[in-house]
Amino acid sequence: MAITVILPNALRPHAAGNDRVALDAQTAGEALQKLVQRYPALAGHLPDSGGAGQGIYRNGSLLQKLQGLETPLRVGDTLTLIVPAGEL
Repeated sequence: MAITVILPNALRPHAAGNDRVALDAQTAGEALQKLVQRYPALAGHLPDSGGAGQGIYRNGSLLQKLQGLETPLRVGDTLTLIVPAGEL
């Protein structure tokens, strides 16, 4: 299931300079796990490792207002990661 993860400028150096990464994932949490598997340097730098979905958006909707990291994904969905200034 192909989705796109959009990375902010602050995370791109940890992901080989990529601003977007295509992944196959069923949930937002699975997408983040696969992202870290592909780019281990991202570990510890992603927003909300606690599971509520803070700082992560699916198609513009905050995961906290959906199902957190259990939010299901569909083909073509976009996850956008937001990292507050000063957290990296």
